[in-house]
Amino acid sequence: MTILHSADLHLDEKHEERWSAFDELVRTAREHKVDALVISGDLFDHGLEAEKLRNRLRTAIGSGSFQTVILPGNHDYKAYRSGLYYGENVSIISNWKEPVEVGKVVIWGLPYERLSAEKIVMRLKDLGAIMDPDRTNYLLFHGELLDAYFSPDDMGDEGEQRYMPVKLSYFADLPVKHVLAGHFHSRYAAWNLPGGELFVYPGSPSAVTRREIGIRKVNLVEPDGKISEITLNTAHYERLFLSLDPFSEKNPLEQLEQNLQGLHPRAKLILSISGYINGAVLGLNESELVEAIKSKMDNYMVDELMIEFEDVQHILEDDLFKKFREKLSLKDYTRDQREKAEKMLINAFRGVKL
Repeated sequence: MTILHSADLHLDEKHEERWSAFDELVRTAREHKVDALVISGDLFDHGLEAEKLRNRLRTAIGSGSFQTVILPGNHDYKAYRSGLYYGENVSIISNWKEPVEVGKVVIWGLPYERLSAEKIVMRLKDLGAIMDPDRTNYLLFHGELLDAYFSPDDMGDEGEQRYMPVKLSYFADLPVKHVLAGHFHSRYAAWNLPGGELFVYPGSPSAVTRREIGIRKVNLVEPDGKISEITLNTAHYERLFLSLDPFSEKNPLEQLEQNLQGLHPRAKLILSISGYINGAVLGLNESELVEAIKSKMDNYMVDELMIEFEDVQHILEDDLFKKFREKLSLKDYTRDQREKAEKMLINAFRGVKL
């Protein structure tokens, strides 16, 4: 059986790009003829929104040939009241004792609860006792893996609170093929379980915060258990840092264009331009260069533009600065060392000239 594994879409009424990401997941599931699309928590951003958005979800899923299996996460665990209809071939794992069977595979889940690590250990032992080791079992989980170092940035906007904290050792006695997890937003990450299987986070399929940098992906679990990543055509953030050199022969606008080549059309750009320019050589003052940069960015989705460069023409034309730089050129320095020294020299003169 083939499974497409994702998590942390955080669907709501405001962010259309997240719905586009869900449409992309459905399209990918059909393209790869999967048997199941599993969402390991936080399909919705809030439980109240889930109630209102069920009709839209049903439309998005359609009547595909695959089964959609949804696990409640810490954001939407209050949404899935008994008896609600979420769509054709859609199953909600709201009870850890009641798995979903798809073909010969059994998909179990630990719905999010406010449990301590000690209680989760006991829950997993109870779960292992009712699993049939002779069948192919997968476990969906939404929470934090303590074996890995995560900063709060990796979890979306969760703060310092622990959500379903687990260690790899907790799963040692479970007869599962893989643990397909959610809650870790920033990227794909996987760890070997004691039995040789994997504990896998897919990362969010569409960036929820600015900290989710880079093209988003989804996991494809093959019938033999092999897991591979599939690139998604969804919204994400990219950071670009451009440092300007007043001694470079390259035009800053040309440098910017070169750095933007190959940028994904769905990328939201966080652009930082720092360093120094020589306005006399460039033929543009600071304000004119800023306007030229903004004009260049009209064809891109710019989320934030940070202008931090300075025109140091008055320093470069200073006779004392020229003498220092001339002496610097006589030293047996590498190019990088010379550039570093020139920047230090400019900073020193800035303190005097300002």
